[in-house]
Amino acid sequence: MSSDQLAVWVGRHILPHERQLRVWLRAAFPAVDVDDVVQEAYCRISGLEHFDHIDDPRSYFFRAARNVVLEQIRRERVVSIGAASGLADLDNAPDPAQSPEEIVAGRHMITRIERLIDALPDRARQVFRLRKIEGMAQRDIALRLRIPETAVENDVARGLLRILGQLSEEEKAELPIRRRAARHGKRRETGGRL
Repeated sequence: MSSDQLAVWVGRHILPHERQLRVWLRAAFPAVDVDDVVQEAYCRISGLEHFDHIDDPRSYFFRAARNVVLEQIRRERVVSIGAASGLADLDNAPDPAQSPEEIVAGRHMITRIERLIDALPDRARQVFRLRKIEGMAQRDIALRLRIPETAVENDVARGLLRILGQLSEEEKAELPIRRRAARHGKRRETGGRL
């Protein structure tokens, strides 16, 4: 593939989504430099040898930007809940078919869940954030906090149950994970991401 072919493909399939990506990044990751993230995402895309394997260029672009942010956060090893709130599944990225009301409702849900996480006991909150927000492995959390791996597993499960227990049935029904599971006819385990 020539660089001209890639430039045409990027111009046609990636560039039209840049504004929406910037809006999502500002909302989901307020602590990051959006310009740097977008530039790095473009750099990664420009390094592609071919693009015929990319079925959904918009999702690919969002995922590339999300990966850039994840790497920045992991490098810094300091995660504020403001930055971490954007680590939710890419289903939280604005969908062109999503109404402004649905986007606002989703942001309110993230804020509500952040408050519930903040209300967890200290160790449970720390374990929950490391596991569910940063995506750290149980074993690594256990080593880092010098606790048994079963304590990590229990803290995550209890934290998730406590958070879910404080949500109304209406709020639970609005969780993206529930909608996705219902769409696919599957039941989610409590170990899934919020």
